[in-house]
Amino acid sequence: MARGLLTGSVAATVLLACGHGSGASVTTGPLSGLGGTRGASAQVTAAEPTLLPVVLPDLSGMHESVQEQLRAAYASLQRMSQSVQEAQESASEPRRRERSEAYGELGKLLMAGKYLDVAERCFRNAQILAPEDFRWPYYLGQLFISEGALAKAVEHFKQVLRLRPTDFPTLVWLGYVYIELGQPEAAEAVLAKARTLSPDSPAVLYQLGKASLAKQDYASAVQYLEETLRLNPAAAVVRYPLAMAYRGLGDLAKAQSNLDQTNGRGGAGTTVTIPDPLMADVTAALRSPEVFAELGQQASARRDWPEAVAQFRKAIELAPDNAAMRLNLAQALIRMGDARAALTELEAAIRVNPSLAPAHFMIGTLLERSGRDEEAIDEYTAAVTNDRSLRGAHLRLADALRRIGRLDAALSSYQRVLELDPDSEEAHFGEAMSLVRLSRHSEARERLRVAMSLHPDQPAFAEALARLLAASPDPQVRDGWRSLDLVQALAKEHKTTSVAETMAMALAEVGRFAEAAEWQRLAMSVAMDAGHPEAAQRMAANLALYQRHEPCRTPWRDDDPEYRPGPKVERLFDPPPF
Repeated sequence: MARGLLTGSVAATVLLACGHGSGASVTTGPLSGLGGTRGASAQVTAAEPTLLPVVLPDLSGMHESVQEQLRAAYASLQRMSQSVQEAQESASEPRRRERSEAYGELGKLLMAGKYLDVAERCFRNAQILAPEDFRWPYYLGQLFISEGALAKAVEHFKQVLRLRPTDFPTLVWLGYVYIELGQPEAAEAVLAKARTLSPDSPAVLYQLGKASLAKQDYASAVQYLEETLRLNPAAAVVRYPLAMAYRGLGDLAKAQSNLDQTNGRGGAGTTVTIPDPLMADVTAALRSPEVFAELGQQASARRDWPEAVAQFRKAIELAPDNAAMRLNLAQALIRMGDARAALTELEAAIRVNPSLAPAHFMIGTLLERSGRDEEAIDEYTAAVTNDRSLRGAHLRLADALRRIGRLDAALSSYQRVLELDPDSEEAHFGEAMSLVRLSRHSEARERLRVAMSLHPDQPAFAEALARLLAASPDPQVRDGWRSLDLVQALAKEHKTTSVAETMAMALAEVGRFAEAAEWQRLAMSVAMDAGHPEAAQRMAANLALYQRHEPCRTPWRDDDPEYRPGPKVERLFDPPPF
């Protein structure tokens, strides 16, 4: 488990996914007062330490499985404590360790549930019973970070280091806390020790960069933070302090560049992490749908799809009616290549929530990939009916409709995409191609001109316009010399079969038929070399035109990919081999 080292005074809050506050309310009854004395038991033995009373908080807001876990752990601890008292036995070392472990385990469960006040008592009792165990002061240190009590966190992390001087997570977290307390020199000392243990740790370099920034040593800050990004390019959280370091050096251009990459979030973003096995135990402590979902998301983030599937399945076992959880599982199954299982989960999600637009959308993508266009269109239609803002579903619907020739409906869907996203390159192109197929060439020409101005870096618009100007059957649309200008500019950088064919069309339109034939032969040769003899054969018809000194009047053949957008058809739902 990797812990994130975030910015802000309490940004190191432990990652907990149970969704309940630390609440001070407590239950009354036979389980209260655990660890206190009971009647004559107070005289059992002088060796028995005095422990803090532990009372379970109100668990009514927790998932039933979590309530069962916490009550079972509490009952076990109570039986253990009562056994010590009733047997009037001496508190032996093994017995103390056993009870320390029980308090610690209950503390982890309570910490995972964000019942931090009761968790603190458990960890303190665990430490009293086993003062040589470094885990309990470590958990107390993390607990105080969560509460913003940073001075207390320092105290407990120091206790850890007295017991375990080279504990890497403790050194890094202590450095973090020192920086938050405004003590960068103290932070540098412990982080330098951490660096001897892991010289290329992005987390250590990140904290050293922040410490240097706090000391106004901007050159060192830049060095550390740039190295952090080199090792972890996705760590957007580094950008803000790096921008401040560059500003301190007077390099305003680099400062602004890094600020721009924070998206105005003040340094928030993908964080820098360290392996933290003890906190991983806390994260995974509670058996709840939220915990398993969080573990599944973490596995997905590191692209461990089998682990993600396993965790999402555990979540669904506890919450079978959680449709969103089934979506997460389906996504992980798709990544694993198990489309059949993914479809099963998506259909189950829709049975729970028939209006769940993302589930319809995902089913549509699977059906489209398998070549079942009409069924895919039905699912995309259901998706956009239930959520008209789902841009991706509108676009996939439009492409599918264009692919099967339902062009008026495709136009309507492309226009909806452009209402949601006026800059959509795919929608601008799809709209123009739909108009071409409807023989509305004048309108298509204007759409392509507008798209070229909006997306000057996208060659597809210039090439499509060049084809239309060269080969439209409408003489009011054709402009051979303008077409030639466009395609000659494209050919300097884009030496593709399609551009070569377009060049041939433009040359033929201005009467340069011999050159047109040469370019057409080049296009056919490139297609052959690429292993597409059937495409080369289809191009022969235009070559024959140019050899007869006739221009082309068909900008795109019916089998051109510009007319038939969409994914490659796969056999997704074939039965698995035996």
